[in-house]
Amino acid sequence: MLRSLIFWKITKTTYLVALLLALVLLLIQVYRLSFIIVGLPITSSLPFFLSWFVYYSFFFLPDGIVVAVALTAYEMKEKKIIQVMESFHLSPGRILYIFSLSAGVFLLISLVLSFLLFEEQVSFARKGLIIKYKDRILENLPERAFIEVGNMVVYVREREENRLRGVFLKYRNSIVVADRASYEGGGRFSFDRGYLITKERGKYFLISFENYRLDTEERFTADIRKRRISKERIMNLVNTASIPFLFLAAFTGALRICRSHLQVYYLIAVCLIAHQILMFSLKITL
Repeated sequence: MLRSLIFWKITKTTYLVALLLALVLLLIQVYRLSFIIVGLPITSSLPFFLSWFVYYSFFFLPDGIVVAVALTAYEMKEKKIIQVMESFHLSPGRILYIFSLSAGVFLLISLVLSFLLFEEQVSFARKGLIIKYKDRILENLPERAFIEVGNMVVYVREREENRLRGVFLKYRNSIVVADRASYEGGGRFSFDRGYLITKERGKYFLISFENYRLDTEERFTADIRKRRISKERIMNLVNTASIPFLFLAAFTGALRICRSHLQVYYLIAVCLIAHQILMFSLKITL
């Protein structure tokens, strides 16, 4: 009965803390992307939110274990439950084993997910969100206004659905001025009758055309970078390997060192900071 209670408390607290930390980090990200999220239907943002919570709930599992184990162990010590267990001839090693069952489950889950979940997947979903937002702007360009979209500046004198008239577009080192144009989606434009101005080696060149296609798709493509995934797999494995050490630090510190709730919170803060410093140092090193 007691084993099941400890298992449930640690499991519940670990996952709640991991979700809470993922939510806090998401709120910062949402603040930066608020203009994009507001400008798109909620269904377009769901893949981004889902990938965020799935990955970062996994990433913050070690932090959740620190909080859960430290609070549970200190609460049992304060309520004399640990002393009662020892009076029934349960050795410290046996008590450690009971606590380690929950940490062992999360260690196994984290080990499996280390080969399935990567931060690059979150970046992929975020880039997809930005692509949809840019596409939405370019498909609904206002008349007689200069609009900046990524590396492009676009001006349209008139528009009829997807047909544009009196178009000015600046992209990288090129400027296109055309009588008519249409936006085909995915960063692709088709121009009719106009001029192309390019700058090469410090010189400007003017070219007239009847039809011209500009493909900026490389700037609108979200792809998963395989090199990043190989590095992030190492980060995931190190993150997983930190679980036993953080578990022992939280368990031992709560039972042997802490004499008040304030000291428990200090212990938790030190463990969380040490974990994040480790992961940040590894990230900039790889």
